[in-house]
Amino acid sequence: MSRPSAALLAAAVLFAGCGKDIRSKEKIQEAIINRLQSRSGLDLKSLDVTTTSVSFEKNMAYATVAFHPKDDPRVNSGMVMKYTLENRDGKWVVVNVGGAPGHGAMDHAPSGGDQLPPGHPPIDQPSGPTK
Repeated sequence: MSRPSAALLAAAVLFAGCGKDIRSKEKIQEAIINRLQSRSGLDLKSLDVTTTSVSFEKNMAYATVAFHPKDDPRVNSGMVMKYTLENRDGKWVVVNVGGAPGHGAMDHAPSGGDQLPPGHPPIDQPSGPTK
């Protein structure tokens, strides 16, 4: 095999591998963390944010994310949110928070108090800028 053909084959294998790499729990977690950092107002330094499950369907991903205050020893003191993400040009983008459109905004883990994590904005008010 000539050198140019070998290089072309190696590049094709590399690009084929990269395309599948986007369908990973780590890439979904990264997209959700980016969304939280830019739009949530949460103090992520005080929270453990864990993507507990992910499923993929065509260009969509569905994730369940658990939030738990780092300084709270209670096992079930956090909350669980559902995220829908879309693959846009090789990058995951959050398109919905709280499950399917029209469903509840969040599923709480049993906490005995239903308190939001420290720094979480109220859930009964729309997030983002107002017009």
